[in-house]
Amino acid sequence: MTRTIPAPANGPDRERTVALHRLVRHLVADGDARAAKDGRRARRTLSEMETVR
Repeated sequence: MTRTIPAPANGPDRERTVALHRLVRHLVADGDARAAKDGRRARRTLSEMETVR
C-alpha cells in the first residue's frame, strides 16, 4: 500500500519538502542504476527481502 502526504502549499516548509523529494528521487535513481549495472533488479518485494535473511 502506498500513502502520500500532502506537501505544504508554499513557504519554507514547501521548499524543504521539494528538496527532500528531489533527494529521495536521486537516491532511488542511483540505487536503481547501480543494481542494473550489477545485473540485478533494482527493486524487490518484501517477501523477496525476507527470504534473503
